[in-house]
Order: sequence, then structure tokens, then C-alpha cells
Amino acid sequence: MPSLNERLQQLARVPRLLIVSDFDGTLADFSTDPANVPVETASVEALETLAGLPDTSVAILSGRHLAGLEAASGFDGSTFTLVGSHGAECSANGPELNGDQKAALQAVEDAFEQIIDGLEGAFVEHKPFHRVLHVIKVEDQGRAQQALEAALAVDIPGVHTHTGKWIVEASVVDMNKGTWVRAQQEHLRPDSTLVMGDDTTDEHAFAVLGQQDLSIKVGEGDTKARYRVASVHELSQVLKQLAALRSS
Repeated sequence: MPSLNERLQQLARVPRLLIVSDFDGTLADFSTDPANVPVETASVEALETLAGLPDTSVAILSGRHLAGLEAASGFDGSTFTLVGSHGAECSANGPELNGDQKAALQAVEDAFEQIIDGLEGAFVEHKPFHRVLHVIKVEDQGRAQQALEAALAVDIPGVHTHTGKWIVEASVVDMNKGTWVRAQQEHLRPDSTLVMGDDTTDEHAFAVLGQQDLSIKVGEGDTKARYRVASVHELSQVLKQLAALRSS
């Protein structure tokens, strides 16, 4: 397999390039306060450079709801395409909830709130199409894990549940990062796509890529990505290199 450096040089030369990055754990390190995460400035600057080049599209594809992504990142959508809720909030023409979906979402919320009742530090986040149980602030790791397992076992018709880092997320729309990336590829027809992410939800996006594409996992854990970097900072060096190569 070619080295990551070799693949970056190949990617820099393709006529049309689509770049898709997760936000948390990829462009920003984690924090116990999700509204105040440390953004890797070098990565943002490199992506801004890339987004300004011809035939180069950049999207930030996050599990956060769109308003939360804008607030935490400081991005306003003028440079990058901002995509929230794993692809469900990618445009003004995104899905709207019907009565059954609203009822299912309320049932999930009630179940999650019951699970964390009395568990200090745990909370349920509201997104337009999701409810997310967070335990990152829970000091008792045993009880935190029990809460995650209980949330994952919640079974409500029409609800799709999956895990992430210190979370269980329940959705009433059948959308994931892989379906969004595939739709963008069909729309933009890039010669290659670069996808970067750190979480289990990014694996859906890695899975839809072809041999001409490049996938990079940030951090530890099993992955479908072909390449791996150790940290958010290390990824920033990769992006700086790609920006320099494609600009030259």
C-alpha cells in the first residue's frame, strides 16, 4: 500500500476533489464542555486554503445539530459547507418530522431521561432529529457504562440507535455520514474524496469510499479507514501538506 505521503501527492493532482471532515475529535479536541472545544487552528487554515482552490469542495460533516456545530466551531458556512446531524441538516430542504416521528422522538427522550435520573453529570441533548444521552461528565465510570448500555437497549419502532464516544444517539431519520457522502459524490462527481474522522459514526463514510479515495482515522480503535493519524494535531500536519501540494 502506498504511504500516506504518496497518497497525498496523488490526491493533490486530481482535477476535482471533495474533502469531508468530522469536527469533534478531528478538527477539535474533546472537552467536558461540548460548547467550548479547542479547535485546531492549523487544520482550519489548511481547509480554508483548500476551499479557496478551483474544483475543491470542503464540507464539515458532524453529528452535532447544525446550530450547535456553527456555535462550537465558529464557522458560518461561507467558506465550508456545514452539515449537521450526520447529514440530516445539510440544506434548507432537509427532512421534516411527521407526527409518528415526533412521538417516537418524545418516547426516546422520556426513556433516556428515566435512565439518567439521579446520575450526576449525565444529560440528554436535543437535536432536531435526534436525542443524545451524554455521560462524559459522569465521574462514576461504572454507572456511566450502565447508562449507555441501558440507552442502547431502548427499542422504539422507527428509531435508529448507535453509540459514539461517551454517547448513545437515537435518530428518527434514516441518515448517516455514508449516505450523505455518497449523495455528495453523485452530485459533485469528484475524481477523489478525502474523508477524515475519529468516531464510530465516521465508519459509515469510510465504508462508501473507493480505491481512488482516501480515508483517515484519527486516534485509536478499529476502523475501515486505510490510514491513521494519532491525534488532532497530527491531522493538521496532513492537511497543511495537502494544502501546500494542491496550491503549488
